[in-house]
Amino acid sequence: MRFEDGRIDQFVSDKKLISTAERDELFTQYRRRGRDFIPVAVQQVKNSYSGSDTGFEDLTEEQAEFIRRAGDLAENGYQDDPDAPKKKLSWFPLIVVIATFAVVIVGSISGGVAFALGGFFLGFSILGFYAAKSGNARGFTFYGGTSSGSSKTAGIAIGIIGIAGAIPMFLSGLIGMTGAFLLMGALLFAVVAILMLAGFIKSFSAKNKYSEEIAATCVGYLRTVDSHSGGSRRHRRGYTIRTSPIFEYTYQGKDYKGIYDRMIDGINADVNMGAASIAIDPKHPEDIYHKSTGVQVKGLFVSIICFVICGIFVFAFFNGGYQSSGKGVNGFNLFKFAVSSDEEREGLFESFADGLNKSLGYEIPYEITDEMVDKYISEFSYLNGQTWYYELATIERIDEFDNGDYNIVLEDESFPQLGKSGKHGDIGDTRIVFYTTYEYEYEGVTYTGKDVFWDLSPQEHVYVGTHGAYEG
Repeated sequence: MRFEDGRIDQFVSDKKLISTAERDELFTQYRRRGRDFIPVAVQQVKNSYSGSDTGFEDLTEEQAEFIRRAGDLAENGYQDDPDAPKKKLSWFPLIVVIATFAVVIVGSISGGVAFALGGFFLGFSILGFYAAKSGNARGFTFYGGTSSGSSKTAGIAIGIIGIAGAIPMFLSGLIGMTGAFLLMGALLFAVVAILMLAGFIKSFSAKNKYSEEIAATCVGYLRTVDSHSGGSRRHRRGYTIRTSPIFEYTYQGKDYKGIYDRMIDGINADVNMGAASIAIDPKHPEDIYHKSTGVQVKGLFVSIICFVICGIFVFAFFNGGYQSSGKGVNGFNLFKFAVSSDEEREGLFESFADGLNKSLGYEIPYEITDEMVDKYISEFSYLNGQTWYYELATIERIDEFDNGDYNIVLEDESFPQLGKSGKHGDIGDTRIVFYTTYEYEYEGVTYTGKDVFWDLSPQEHVYVGTHGAYEG
């Protein structure tokens, strides 16, 4: 993937490894950027229309790059090759957006909920197919990450999901609103399941795409921060970091600067600064392979579960009488599940699963065994084979945020903050944590960090296994 400046979510440094404290500082900077950059961009737009000075003298370097990138995207759209002839932007997407909002407003005022939702999904579908055709967008796919073909693949997926949401709404006159929502649920989960399964099968040949190995130079490291939320009792980080080396290389006489198409999940990179060897797609030299692009079993697991949930909706549809409780699976959450990022989708999926588990009488048992933890850790490919530990960690404080989320801060600074969503009750003074360890160097001193992959309330669960705390 081509490296580009001016993104709010990315941070560049020359450190291959960073500490937990440095990671938390990235979260703080990310929140600060979201708060500070948008007003700056709005002011620049106002200045351009009023004829006022639009220079960047009063902006930080990061803010100036953000404004330049935003302006370029607005004028030319997203292009993998910045040196290619600029594509002429079309008014078509804006017309579709205006028409979609008009349909939604008219439907809402007239009481035609099905008409409004159907129009919304249809407009959503049209924009998806347009993005796939034009290539003037940037897409991310679960298996491939962000590559030259991601915008097309993601656009087609969005288009199909939009159709799956629209069709039941236009049939509501025949099957009623309850039936329409049930059918929409079945279709949306079926589409997501099929797309995930297709991606899983295709991932077996992913490495064949990156068939040419060339010499490159690692000139730095890029880390991106994604914010997300989940509705599960399981451990949910408020923020996720992905990492990639930044490579400079020349292919067929043309210079490139790029990062992995699918970045590393975590805070540490995998190559040192200096000479390196990378695998690229000769048809699209800006696409760079990383092993995480390969087969990921979690995608197959999500596909299977989506098929199961689809079956539940189909069963309810043909038997009638199913009413959503509003806490588990409903029309809004189905739509959000279909279009969310990986992290948001995983959180929503866990929320759906929790709701179904409760309705069927299944929940996380009171007693947590080694076998259960081993099964849980197997869901995360980057943890496979690592030794894990258990502690009953003391809570130092709870940090609450304006959006309703909160972080559990543990006394042991080796642990990360545990990001949670929604309001909290009486959490207590301790937390059950299961974690792996990693080493990092800071100012010439080697430290050991603790990476929590699951945390639970000691008021609701007890660990009865054989693992203990890390003793280094």
